Amino acid sequence: MHWEFFFGATAPSLLLIIFAWYYKAFPPKSINFIYGYRTRKSMRNQETWDFGNKIGAEMMFYTGMATLVVGTVAYFISPTWSLGISGFFLVVALFAGIFWCEQQLAHNFDKNGKRINKEGKPH
Repeated sequence: MHWEFFFGATAPSLLLIIFAWYYKAFPPKSINFIYGYRTRKSMRNQETWDFGNKIGAEMMFYTGMATLVVGTVAYFISPTWSLGISGFFLVVALFAGIFWCEQQLAHNFDKNGKRINKEGKPH
């Protein structure tokens, strides 16, 4: 077994899962330019900031879990290609996750940051 290939394919996803846990346990309290889910939509006001950071942490966790599965499967199919496959999947999944977060913000808030979805839950 080539542990270096397995570690290379799964370590980024494990780090993302750890960061997502930390991010969910200790979300940023106020809008800032250093820590948190920082986009134009999420930084409009405190309510969009809180919502964006809540779903951002979820997106990071699910992206990490999916990448862990893909990296593990890729390792057992082709150890030498597993890092490339896992890395490519991670980048694609993160872009898809950011797109999902932005769609959730657009669905729940208008262009000025005022809530339009009363339930406050992602769809």
